[in-house]
Amino acid sequence: MPRTLVLSDLHLGRPGGARSARAFEAIVAQFDRVIVNGDAAELHHARFQRDAEVELDLFRDLCFSRGIRLDLVAGNHDAFVSDVRSLALADDAIYLTHGDAFHPAIAPWSPYATSMRQTYKKVLDATPAGMAEDAARFAAAREASLAEWRTMGEGAHVSTVANMAVRPHRVLSVLLYWSRFPALAAGWAKRYAPRAGTMLVGHSHRAFIKDIGGLRIVNTGSFGFPGKPHAVVFEGETARVHRIVDHAPYYHLANDAVASWKIAHHAGRKVHARSPALQFASSDAGAASAPVMNRAASPSAMRSMDVE
Repeated sequence: MPRTLVLSDLHLGRPGGARSARAFEAIVAQFDRVIVNGDAAELHHARFQRDAEVELDLFRDLCFSRGIRLDLVAGNHDAFVSDVRSLALADDAIYLTHGDAFHPAIAPWSPYATSMRQTYKKVLDATPAGMAEDAARFAAAREASLAEWRTMGEGAHVSTVANMAVRPHRVLSVLLYWSRFPALAAGWAKRYAPRAGTMLVGHSHRAFIKDIGGLRIVNTGSFGFPGKPHAVVFEGETARVHRIVDHAPYYHLANDAVASWKIAHHAGRKVHARSPALQFASSDAGAASAPVMNRAASPSAMRSMDVE
C-alpha cells in the first residue's frame, strides 16, 4: 500500500533549522512519496542561500535515488523552489498549502512586515482580469516575500530566543498570529478547498491539530525556532500525525501516533459528483480554481490540541 509523508519548514541550510538533508534518510526510506509543504530550504536569506541550495540538492538526491516521489510546495522562504503553492489529494479530501498567503503581512512579527503588506496589497490590486482569486493571493504572497528579501539584503534575520526577548512587541505579534492562524486557515479552506475534510499547513512554526467547522487542520510545526517538528502520514484511508524525534545522526518518526483518523471529504458541505477524468486530474494537482500557479476526513471527537 503506497505511503505518503508530509513535512514542512525544514529550513535546510539555516542555523537552527533541520540539521542536514542526510538526517532524513531513515524517515524518507519508509515512504513512496514525500511532500514538503513549504520552506524546505533557507533560500530566503542571501547569507544562507548557498548552503541551502546544497542541502536541498542532497534532499532531492536522497529521494530520487530511492525511487521516492518528491513534491516541494513553495513557501515564503523558498518562494521559487517550485510553482506549486497547494496540493489536493484523495479526490480533494486533503488540501495542503504552506500558509504564508493567509495574511497580507505574510509574517506580521517580521521587521519587514510593513513592506510585505504594502507589496501584497499592490500586487493584489493589480490582479489581471480572469485570474483565480486564490492564485492571485498566492502571487501576491510570493511578491511580498521577495520584497522582504530585497529590503534586508545581506542582513539575514533569524528569530531566536535572545532577539525576541529584547523586542517584546514582536513576541506579542507572534502570539496574536498564533491565536488567529487556525481561523485564517479554516477560512481559506472554506473558500478555496470546500471539499477538504483535512487541511495541512505550516509557516507559523507552531504544531497543532484543531477541528473547526468539520475541518481538521494540522500544522506540522517546524525544525526552526520555536517549532517542534511533526509529520503526517497517509496510508490507505488513514491519516496519522507523528512527532519527529532526533536520534542523531538521523531523524525518526515517534512510534506512537499523536492522532489518527479516516480520510474523508468535508461532512458539512455538499460534494458534487465528478467525472473520472476530473477526479484523475485533481487527485494531486491542487484546487481546480487556480491553474495559473501550475499547482501540481471525518473528524474524531478531539476538538483541539497543541502538539508537543
